[in-house]
Amino acid sequence: MALPDGLSNKMKVFQAVNEMPVFLKGGPADKILFGITAGLCGIGIVSFVHLVYTMGFAKKKA
Repeated sequence: MALPDGLSNKMKVFQAVNEMPVFLKGGPADKILFGITAGLCGIGIVSFVHLVYTMGFAKKKA
């Protein structure tokens, strides 16, 4: 049983030996999705640090 043409072409692209990581081999759409994911992770980390800071230090009463 042979593989479909589209699948065999994708396998060649993803199995090519180059320095590009596999999560970016899909083209520009993968780069955009990776950028969005990295940005959201950065926002989440900053939000978590802000939460820990505000919960750790009580507000001074006037």
